[in-house]
Parts: sequence; structure tokens; C-alpha cells
Amino acid sequence: MSEQVTEKPEILVVDDSKVIRLAVKKMLVGDYKLHFAEDGQVAWEILQKNNAISVVFTDLNMPNLNGMELLSYIRCADNEHIADLPVIIITGHEDSESIKQEVFDAGATDFITKPFESIDLLSRAKAYARLSRKVVELEKKTGYDELTGLYNASSLEQHGIKAFSFASRHKLSISLALFEITGFEEYFLNHGKSIAQNIIAAVGKRMLEVMREEDIAARTGVAKYALVLPMTDKTQTEIVINRVRESINKLVFDTGKEKIRISFVAGYIVPDLTEENNFKDILEQADDALQQATNLLTENIVCYGEELEIEASAVVVTEQDIEQAFLYIMDGDFYKIPEQHIAAVFERLSPFMQYAEEAVNNEQLIVNS
Repeated sequence: MSEQVTEKPEILVVDDSKVIRLAVKKMLVGDYKLHFAEDGQVAWEILQKNNAISVVFTDLNMPNLNGMELLSYIRCADNEHIADLPVIIITGHEDSESIKQEVFDAGATDFITKPFESIDLLSRAKAYARLSRKVVELEKKTGYDELTGLYNASSLEQHGIKAFSFASRHKLSISLALFEITGFEEYFLNHGKSIAQNIIAAVGKRMLEVMREEDIAARTGVAKYALVLPMTDKTQTEIVINRVRESINKLVFDTGKEKIRISFVAGYIVPDLTEENNFKDILEQADDALQQATNLLTENIVCYGEELEIEASAVVVTEQDIEQAFLYIMDGDFYKIPEQHIAAVFERLSPFMQYAEEAVNNEQLIVNS
């Protein structure tokens, strides 16, 4: 007798139309646990909090964060479950074939056109919810990331716990290094899914080539990797990281229009195993170091717990940075401006803001007079 699954698959529906949301609810509520969002920003917050969602249906045209932007957030997510979610785009008759092709190239799984029949919605929900569940079950069984051949995140935890426990018992040095490809979202948006996957796979291959037999390598996010390095102290860890860097720096990807090279940031930890800390804590600390390396312009390799003295003058904002910030502002994407650049952008805008304020005040004086 086959095992029965009692939990309903969870589906996220994203559409700014209340009518569409109510229609979907009427069609699916009996068989699925439904979550609704009126725009991409709310949907993204829901996805980050709920790892049980197995399918996303999203409209293209929405305020705050549209469907294309939400798709990009999903495909570039650090959380591998989110990044691999089936995303079905809800399109209208007015959407052209070129738009559909563009969205498909960006990573959409399927399309459904408004107005849709209940059978169309049900068939897609059933097929992709089942597929999502099978993928998760298969990855748990195999323990490997299909794209790179490295361990997946759950296997990293399983093997990492054993490696750190062994090192602690025998008082051996051990380290954990996390790597992330810089600017990966731009590669995905500018060059498409195929080039992005080639980059992910090539980096994984290089890591397999440079690691020792006793090392543990895993892909833990879309463009994020981990290395557990037994019997390796701080100096040796930096040697390994630089060896990975040299290997990856040799990679060249031909997009058909240009040739691109990639770079990465790294955060690592060589923990004091006399303290009471578990592997999850160590992983979080290494991730803190990685985030610090991501946020700094002068350091791309950071060791957890190591004090960094970064002078304010070390942050250099170029004219290109300023121009890009202005483009973001004009497009309403000001949140994309790096925090390190905000002060310089504000300084550049200050004369105009002062001029604009004076002009408004003068106009009000003329009107009042």
C-alpha cells in the first residue's frame, strides 16, 4: 500500500487583481494551501519566510516589484529551494510573443493566459507541485547538486558535522570557507539562463579540480559554494582560497556578444573547537564573514573574528558608479544603489536639491504676491 501524503502542497499566487486572486482561490482552495500577494515585494517576503511553498504563479504587470523582477529575485536567491521553484507566469492576451520569450529566457517555467479555465490552472498546479516535491525528495536521497556535481546544502551539513566532530575529538585544526560569485544577478539578467548555468557549473568543476581528497565541497546557493578543509589552519586556508581564485580567474565565458570573466568574495572561519559551538553556528559565522567581504570594497577575503581597519577614504566611488546610481533613481530602483555609494550620490545631488528648493520658494513668493 502506498504512503499517503496528508499535507496539502503550498502555492503562492501573485497578482494585483483582487478578481484574479479570488478566481484562483475558488479553483484551487480544495486541494492546496494557498498564499496570496498583491505585488512582487510582498511575494518575495513570503517566500523568504516559508520554505514549504512548491509553486509560484505570478502576473507580469504589478506595482512595487513586477513579475519579471520577482522572477529574477527567485532565480538568483541564495536559498536553493527558492531558486529552483517552478514559476508559472500569468499573461494577458496583450502580452506579445517577444515578451513571453524574454520571460522564458529569464527562467520562467511555464505560462498561463488570462482568462484561464479551472482545468488549465489545476493541471499546472498539480504537475509542478508534484515535480517540486519529487525534486526535493530526490536531492535529499542523492545528496548531490545536479548542476555542479558538488554536495548540496543538506549533505554539507551532514558531512560537516562529522568532520568538525572528528577534528574536535582529536584536537585537529579545521576550517570552513564560503565563496560567492560577485555580480551574478547581472550576469543572469544581461546574458540569460544558459550563460548563468555555465558559470555555476564551471566554478563547481574548478573547485573539484583544486580540492584535496579529504576536503568537502558543496553548492549551498545559486552562486554560493562551501569548502570544509580538515587539518587546515588559517594560513593554509588562505592558500586554498587563493588557489581557487587563481583557477577561477582563468575562466572566460563567451556570451556571443562579449567575453566575460568572473570574480568572487570569500568568508572563512578557523574555529576554536574548545568552545561549545556546533556546525550550524560555524556555518553562520562563516556566512557573516562572507557578507562582510561582500559589503567591503577593499577586502574580498575576510576571516571571521578578524578586526579590519578600513578608512573611510578607502571607499572610492567612480563617475561610472554615480552615473549608474542616477539611472537607478530615474527608473525608481534607488534601493539598488550600494550603501557605500549613497553619501557620494547625495553630495553630488546636493547643489541641485538646493537650487530646486530655492526655485520652488521663489515660485511660491511670486504666486503669493
